[in-house]
Amino acid sequence: MNIKINLTNCYGYDLTLYSYSGGAAPKGEGQKICKLEGKGEMEVALGESGILDIPGMGSLLVQYLGKQKLEDCHERFCDSPSEFDQYDQMALLRYKTNELYWRFPAPTNDAPAELNISINDIGTICLDKVLSGEARRVQLPELFIPPVFTAHLPAGDPD
Repeated sequence: MNIKINLTNCYGYDLTLYSYSGGAAPKGEGQKICKLEGKGEMEVALGESGILDIPGMGSLLVQYLGKQKLEDCHERFCDSPSEFDQYDQMALLRYKTNELYWRFPAPTNDAPAELNISINDIGTICLDKVLSGEARRVQLPELFIPPVFTAHLPAGDPD
């Protein structure tokens, strides 16, 4: 079971696509997607990630997380959940401080879950079309700092 992201490069630089298999750093040079109308595709297996390097702009991370849900992004107390809430698979696309939460039915070998992305002439990532399921923009924290609990001070000592 893989997901597939179809890529179109309208940027003035070549893009490089890396596959992270089992969390290991990629070996080799990665797949090049030529500048100005180059095409490519990223296939990511369940539990794995892929990275698209955009020169001068940064990297797009694609994580295929399977049945995991981002609980704060669902209608938990709704009598009739939306179709988005009913999809059983999830992928997360992260670019700088923006995230795309993509939910879709379980892909098969014959029909992977797909979406189309392009990188425009100024290096901006554009979601062109969701071919399977539904996608929503979400905002996740970049750094989580848990609440700090202080020990109770002795009575009568305000410091």
